[in-house]
Amino acid sequence: MLFFKRFMGIVKTIFLISTIILAKQESLENLLLSLEIKNGEEISKYFDSKSEIIIDNKSHKGTRYQQSKVLNKFYNNNNINKFNIIHQGDSENNIIYILAEYSSNNDLYKILLILKNINNKYTIEKFKIDSVS
Repeated sequence: MLFFKRFMGIVKTIFLISTIILAKQESLENLLLSLEIKNGEEISKYFDSKSEIIIDNKSHKGTRYQQSKVLNKFYNNNNINKFNIIHQGDSENNIIYILAEYSSNNDLYKILLILKNINNKYTIEKFKIDSVS
């Protein structure tokens, strides 16, 4: 009986750890999908009060609602038709960076996202968009 209780405790622990790991992956995957479909409202769920959007060296800070409006305005004004991840990495301080690009028929935009994992939740610290063309 004692063996069974210990065994079930180990199984529960493994299940909990795997659930937490999958939740982290899903959160990041949801963000990437939101970037691909250009959904400012969904992307803004990853912002907090310190998050910053920089579009062609112009900084934007504010509430999630304000940040979503900034992104939607960018998407509406630039006819973005493709999102491509170039590189994704992380550091030992729970910081994740994503290098990507948006493209339209005439323009190319380099994207830099810096995220932090705080309490098992991804938060965008910086979302930088630079026009290349």
